[in-house]
Amino acid sequence: MREYKITFHPINQSEAPVGPITVRAQWLDEAVDMALERMKIDYPDRSHDINDYKPNPHAVWRDLLE
Repeated sequence: MREYKITFHPINQSEAPVGPITVRAQWLDEAVDMALERMKIDYPDRSHDINDYKPNPHAVWRDLLE
């Protein structure tokens, strides 16, 4: 299991990045999906359309001891 910090960078550079959003997941793809769901709750005033953000979010992770 890893703890991911995901930051979404808007294509429109006049807008601030969204995040970092912290989630726990096994894989990066799973973490990005979870972060998108959390973005809807934590950032209700921002666009929730993934196409409004650069293709790859910035991700930092650390392995968690199990």
